Amino acid sequence: MKQGLHILLFVILSCTLCAQEVLLPLRVDEHHPILPKSIEHSLPFFDDFSNPALSQQLWEQGGALVNQGYAPLPPTLGMATLDAFDAQGQLYPTAVGELFPADTLCSLPVRLDSLFSPVVRPLSVGDSVYLSFFYLPGGGYGNRWEGVGDTPQGMDSLVVDFFSPADNAWHTMWSRPGISADSLFARTGHYWQYVEIPILDDAYLQPGFRFRFRNYCSLNPQNKKGILSNSDQWNIDYVLLNSARHRGDSTFRDIAFVNPATSMLRHYQAIPFRHYRPSHMRDTLSLQISNLFSQELAYSYGYKILDENGTEQHVYDGGYENVPVFWLQHSYQTSAAHAWPALDYAFPSLSAPTHYSIVHGIREGVSGDVHPQNDTICFTQVFDNYFAYDDGTAENGYGVTSTDAKVKFACRFDLNQEDTLTAVHLYFNNTYQHQNADVRFYLTVWDDNQGQPGNIIYKDSQRRSPQFQGLNQYVRYVLDEGVVCQGPIYVGLEQTTADYINLGFDRNNDASSRLFTHTSASWQPSILRGALMLRPYFGQRATLGATSPDFAPVSASVINGSVVVKSADNQPISIYDIHGRKMCQLTPSPVQNVSPRLPRGVYFVRVGMHPAQKVIVL
Repeated sequence: MKQGLHILLFVILSCTLCAQEVLLPLRVDEHHPILPKSIEHSLPFFDDFSNPALSQQLWEQGGALVNQGYAPLPPTLGMATLDAFDAQGQLYPTAVGELFPADTLCSLPVRLDSLFSPVVRPLSVGDSVYLSFFYLPGGGYGNRWEGVGDTPQGMDSLVVDFFSPADNAWHTMWSRPGISADSLFARTGHYWQYVEIPILDDAYLQPGFRFRFRNYCSLNPQNKKGILSNSDQWNIDYVLLNSARHRGDSTFRDIAFVNPATSMLRHYQAIPFRHYRPSHMRDTLSLQISNLFSQELAYSYGYKILDENGTEQHVYDGGYENVPVFWLQHSYQTSAAHAWPALDYAFPSLSAPTHYSIVHGIREGVSGDVHPQNDTICFTQVFDNYFAYDDGTAENGYGVTSTDAKVKFACRFDLNQEDTLTAVHLYFNNTYQHQNADVRFYLTVWDDNQGQPGNIIYKDSQRRSPQFQGLNQYVRYVLDEGVVCQGPIYVGLEQTTADYINLGFDRNNDASSRLFTHTSASWQPSILRGALMLRPYFGQRATLGATSPDFAPVSASVINGSVVVKSADNQPISIYDIHGRKMCQLTPSPVQNVSPRLPRGVYFVRVGMHPAQKVIVL
């Protein structure tokens, strides 16, 4: 999402010399809330960023983005990413060719003067207080065409500061210059690096202690439109501040999911209900489960499939298995019953739009481990009026640079019956000064020619340009007229210039076999792992209403056992348990809605009758 001083443009040469597929690490984060500063915590302070938004009870606002896809295989599900964009999704005003300070991830105040459990007593240096965390520089590792984000260069850095209430000042305690993940692995045998910082000065053992992560970035201005954007990512995970620790204290009694839940369909994340067939179902699912403890542990795994009313449709019980120690063997669960659970279920034939929730859960022993928030993941399987290969989140920006002004790229979609294509939803990444807004294109549809785009069956009558509605919010482009089509079709863009258009690209779902680029009068399959954020819509309903209908207009977090919900929609907000029972309904409010205290468990938050739901773990 960013480009650095030694800018890492992810360029893959095609088999001809006149065109290149280009991936950029490009994120715009426009809607971070302003967080309260009045909360003061006691030990322990812990966050593994497994919830989908930055915790307002732990952190101040500072530009860092919580996500589940900006780096491969973190210690547990989710991470916080620091980069070159501010909280409004713009490059920092100080962004120049030289080094500049960028994001900050700062804790709310922590009571380091006292321990409060099992009894209240003063805290001292002898109580062995440590801050620990894992980090990974951006850019991924291994094959460059499978990397995510941009690698910080040598002059860039990640910094950790402590705030001393005694002298009201910040002090740098640790830093790391820019480096690639592969270089770190060559040195340590790990990609994600573990850091421990002891607190050895009484000046920090005061009320009002804070700590923060900061990054320094560098930019190299590019002349080509749409290129200059985000860069120099650092990914942070599993932050723990606590007493009674020791050097080398790097194992935790925690079994956790590592990756988000995935679609139950072979190719698509979503499919029109009229085009669904049981043959779309996968045979098995794929999960990564890690054990961060120092010895093998036994745990249970299973998943449930719930319909849109919360009624249970299918249950899979994987039983108990031992999971190996990750840090000793560098491996995740390999037992097939848990790592590749069978999918012996098919959604029934559908006559109307609907959705299903697939909830995966793990539990160590009877009572569970110390961090239950990373023990549940959920996927919403949508059957509506559109196809989607992507999961709705852009980890990179996609485009084709060429000496030929007629840049073309297209995605294949297989229709199982005749239907009318009426609109296409696109997500374009925001760039420096909206430079890619000047890139003109025609929406174009091709028929099939032996597995690649053939004849044009639709092309816009007038040129279009990228539009922007916010982070990961699609814009609806309505076709001049409906296109009646059947069988394989190819939907894409034909540019009128060779500039970089920077379309959203999801790196966590691979549809590369269905993406084609046009170079020197011929179509070539893509070699980039991922999926374009391009969704064709069918039927008259797709031409109506506002943009961005594919996400629930709600944010939800947990405060003291209650679910706090914020929504811009004036619709009732309902909270359901995992069995589909409605636990409470909240009065609509544009500010926030607070539920009564709920028992510990997994809950779904729904706004009105919107098909998508938020999953909250108490």
